[in-house]
Amino acid sequence: MKKLIASTLLVSLLLVPSLAFGQALNEGLLEFGQNAGLGTKSLPEVIGAIVKVVLSLLGLIATILLIVGGFMWMTSGGNEEKVGKAKQLMGAAIIGLVIVIIAYAAATFVVDQLTGVTGAS
Repeated sequence: MKKLIASTLLVSLLLVPSLAFGQALNEGLLEFGQNAGLGTKSLPEVIGAIVKVVLSLLGLIATILLIVGGFMWMTSGGNEEKVGKAKQLMGAAIIGLVIVIIAYAAATFVVDQLTGVTGAS
């Protein structure tokens, strides 16, 4: 117990100078965000862009799994067990793809409502 308290105290003392540099860190992050083009966007737009990128990657993964399932089916050689696994993988990939498409549409709708944008983006 004494070691835990001592190590917590030591870490706390080592982090105190970081608090003094907090303002400089905040200014640096703000400058970085403005240089990256994020300074002109609202928070819902930034979060929406991140969600859309993540959902796009998930859609890509689901598509790859669908292709892998098709390849497994083609190379199964008539083995019912392999065909069943391929069908299961393809079914899961299709369900995942449908979920990603619905989530993407919902995210687009919510971001458009929050930012006041009308029409498709």
